[in-house]
Amino acid sequence: MTGAGSDSFTMRERACPLCGQRSQTQWLEQKFDPAQLDGFAFASRKLPELMRFPLALCRECDLVYASQVPDLDWIRAGYRDAGFDAARESSLAAEAYARQLARGLPATMRRDSALDIGCGDGAFLRCLREMGFTEVTGIEPSEEPIRQAPPDIRNCIRNEFFGATRFPDASFDLVTCFQTLEHTESPLELCIEACRLLRPGGVLFVADHDFRALPARVLGAFSPIYDIEHLQLFSRRSLARLFDLAGFGDVQILPLRNSYPLTYWVKLFPLPRLIKMSMLSKLERSSIGQWRLSARMGNLTALGIRR
Repeated sequence: MTGAGSDSFTMRERACPLCGQRSQTQWLEQKFDPAQLDGFAFASRKLPELMRFPLALCRECDLVYASQVPDLDWIRAGYRDAGFDAARESSLAAEAYARQLARGLPATMRRDSALDIGCGDGAFLRCLREMGFTEVTGIEPSEEPIRQAPPDIRNCIRNEFFGATRFPDASFDLVTCFQTLEHTESPLELCIEACRLLRPGGVLFVADHDFRALPARVLGAFSPIYDIEHLQLFSRRSLARLFDLAGFGDVQILPLRNSYPLTYWVKLFPLPRLIKMSMLSKLERSSIGQWRLSARMGNLTALGIRR
């Protein structure tokens, strides 16, 4: 098979990444044509292709996960070479995350250092500075968003996949990870490693899609959350289980309100491609397309404190 990441790949079986069991409950069948992938297939906030690997539901964890996926090298190459054309949406998302985080951070928490995993162009790193964190670090595997980051932020970003062994134990007060746990091979391992990197009382703060949310239930297989980038999708129950298994307590799980231009909401909505592209073309030339709409569209945040 051919695809965005390399010339060929093989598919492999995969168990639930939280409990390790293999589910027999099919959630959605595979819909995948690698010939249709382009340079934005592994980009953030892209135009949805409505393709996915076969998805299963783990009833023990309430986690939807891809039960067959390509080899890891193919996936990683896709992220490394992905395009990026969502600087404005990245900034607006960072503002929403910052508002939510500010409500949940303990008032007495240290603010010496913070790590953002999957930081894109670093928009949230600037928010962290504004919140009083003196040293901020970002991890981003894709090269293009880093190239587009402002120079003062670019210098804080490491172009690599997350590996906790690159940092000393107990070296951060805060670790954040937005719309990234869905993409990683082992979200539990990532959260365990994040716990190791945090000082006692440190905070892990994440944002993820909720497959149990009303928009996902209404749209079903046409929801943009069902995508080849997403190796798993969470619910309130599975996020709580993830944080507990990784060593976090005092967990707060809350819905997230996002605010984006009308053009972005249209970009996500499952319309026929020709109709969607015609609408986007007109909206992008009109001030109406830049009207910002705020809504809860099925994202959750979770905040936990290292035990």
